[in-house]
Amino acid sequence: MTPATTPRESDAAWPSLGVVIPVFNEEAGIRQTCEAIGAVLEGYPGRAGVIAVDDASIDASGAILSELAQRLDLLQVCTHETNGGYGAALRTGARRAAQDGFEYVAFIDSDLTNPPEDLMKMGELARRGYPYIKGSRFAPGGGMSSVPFRRRIFSQVGNVVGRTLFGIGIHDVTNGFRAVRTDLFLSWPLRERGFPIIVEELDWAVRSGVEPVEFPTILTTRGDAQRPTSFPYRPRVIMAYLRYPLYASMRRLRRAAEGKR
Repeated sequence: MTPATTPRESDAAWPSLGVVIPVFNEEAGIRQTCEAIGAVLEGYPGRAGVIAVDDASIDASGAILSELAQRLDLLQVCTHETNGGYGAALRTGARRAAQDGFEYVAFIDSDLTNPPEDLMKMGELARRGYPYIKGSRFAPGGGMSSVPFRRRIFSQVGNVVGRTLFGIGIHDVTNGFRAVRTDLFLSWPLRERGFPIIVEELDWAVRSGVEPVEFPTILTTRGDAQRPTSFPYRPRVIMAYLRYPLYASMRRLRRAAEGKR
């Protein structure tokens, strides 16, 4: 769903927003990322904060985050003693956001491939009452800049298949740049340790009757000084992504069959 109309017309204040950054071995860029996100949130009309989750990094990421937390008022750091994966880092960040009273939790990558200024778009859509907000590379106005051809094709094909199986009106089902009402996110029994939590989460939204809204965003690629992406393009991971839209498709078919009885 695109935000052509709002679920409610309101002059309500912007809801509080906790921005979660999952971090693993990002010493080359995490300082710039935290500073850029913090600078954007300084202008956020509501209460906002940054929650960096260090997922047991073995480089200098933890030390850099500790130093940044001493001078950036908006930043707090959570640390995993053992590596739990992307999904575990998101859950830790969301729980901290709830403890701190943030009404919405946003998830953004640690490498500045998501534009921090788009957090303002999320805040505006949250203010308008949308509970689940997805950045979209494939909605009009969205895109991918300098992303390698293989990754671009993989994402495009995967999203055509995924959104067809899900049967929902958004263009980008696998983008991890999104915001969710905090209590809603924590109500879902999410179990994925890695990147497939993105589609597991969407599946729970669909099952809960929550219709996502999307806004256009531009995904860029990691800088030369940063480590390569940790996303594994392996059949096992692809199947982990696909099983959730397949579950959604089977539920729709089952309901349709029951309706014909």
